Amino acid sequence: MKRDCYFFYFILDRKGVFLKNGAIMKRLYYNATFFSMRFIDCKYQAVLCEDGVIVDVFHDVPEHLDCEYVDLRGSFVLPGFVDSHTHSFEGGLYQNGCDLSQCDTLSDVLDNLRATTPFGDMVFAWKFDENRVRERRFPTRAELDKVCPAVPVLLRRVDGHSSVVNTMGLRLSHISPNSVSDILRGSDNDVAAHSFHRNLSADAIVQCYMTAQSIALQNGHTGIHTMIGDATADTLHFEMLLNRLDDFIIDFTLYPQCFDVEQVVAIYDKVARDIKVRRIGGCILADGSFGSGTAALSIAYQKNKNHKGVLYHSQSFWNDFVNKSQSQGLQVGVHCIGDMAIEQITKAVLSCQRHCSAQIIHCEYVRDDMLPEMKQAGVYAVMQPMFDALWGGENGFYADVLGKERLKYLNRFRTLTECGIVVVGSSDWYITDLSALGGINSAMRHHISSERLSNFEAIKLYTTNHAQLTAEEDTKGLIEKKYAADFVCLDRDIMSLDDVSGANVLFTIKDGNIVYERC
Repeated sequence: MKRDCYFFYFILDRKGVFLKNGAIMKRLYYNATFFSMRFIDCKYQAVLCEDGVIVDVFHDVPEHLDCEYVDLRGSFVLPGFVDSHTHSFEGGLYQNGCDLSQCDTLSDVLDNLRATTPFGDMVFAWKFDENRVRERRFPTRAELDKVCPAVPVLLRRVDGHSSVVNTMGLRLSHISPNSVSDILRGSDNDVAAHSFHRNLSADAIVQCYMTAQSIALQNGHTGIHTMIGDATADTLHFEMLLNRLDDFIIDFTLYPQCFDVEQVVAIYDKVARDIKVRRIGGCILADGSFGSGTAALSIAYQKNKNHKGVLYHSQSFWNDFVNKSQSQGLQVGVHCIGDMAIEQITKAVLSCQRHCSAQIIHCEYVRDDMLPEMKQAGVYAVMQPMFDALWGGENGFYADVLGKERLKYLNRFRTLTECGIVVVGSSDWYITDLSALGGINSAMRHHISSERLSNFEAIKLYTTNHAQLTAEEDTKGLIEKKYAADFVCLDRDIMSLDDVSGANVLFTIKDGNIVYERC
């Protein structure tokens, strides 16, 4: 089998620290088609960069400029992709663990666990789907103990909302085996996962983020938003990472997942970085997930007519939290999958006495009557197009859980966009792959044709729309003069394809420097 060949370029100072602006002279990138993204037909043939910024754009390649000329091999260039919702720490961590997505039986699962090398003296397994394996169930704690008796094991469901740990894992998490069932859900799931995470060293944590950076650059991302914290009170390594952002090539945008507004503000003030938009939340939960039966719905689940999921907090709780966050200038992000959770956070935003910048993370199930209030609230819908690709369709997971008649209310990219709500693209990595190209393709090919976006609109989810989310419309998201010299260079023109799944990243350029090249 032929293996992909690629290079990473690292610009170093004398101390060996990654620099964001390694360029010391002007550099002209040419032999490419540059899509501005200002409007659909705005294109250039060359771009001149200096000190990480675009200083000029050209419809024809200029001759005899006093600069370095760089040939982009006939590629098609877009602004660098940004993924607006990831769990990059876990994603990087689980790359060092056990991927269970291709297991067909529990025997396969256990064999893979047995063969996995521990990372940080623990075994991490992910992407398990009980609906995929023949037995249609999770492995038991006893089965995990049999294959991994001496090292803690964390096995997480594909949506991250339930897990199984072995006895060593329960001890690590300080959970009594008599107080929980084999399958951990809700707060028990969170306690176990974050207990494993807290037991990693600082070096191991940074290694996880470096792994995430490498994967992001290979896939054309120049920025990713990442969740940090236990989604209740502990910000985990938020302060440490804020202090080390300059160690990375990629732009990491951090989300402290914590309800303690004073703690988050104190950390921001202590580190004193120039951050245009300070944030709180991300995957702090208004509800759960469809797979775990905890997404909050106005109409009961298909197979359990007495169950509508779970709202994790009251309306007054969210009103107080959103108002308090806004008073401190924090942009709020909240995990909302079911319509009742989305409605709850929308009302909390509307309760604010001043303008509130808020993100509805996931925003999967939206009724028609909710749209006017969402638009009035000015919320951003931070969505994952791959969710429809994985679980949509009349024979898909959504139909099985909710019924075919409710499919039209799921992942409504076109409806939200036409209503004037800014939709921003993301992966929820590690839940789906860290791939903007995969998300763009999914948004173009939604199972419901009326919800599909055009190529240009789908690309905007990861470029210009993201810049609106971060209040960087004047510096990022376009290929124009005075904008950041952050580019993704592709081997084909995805503006003109019905299916972009075959497109490859040839180069990733960050701050005017080639940082990844596929050979």
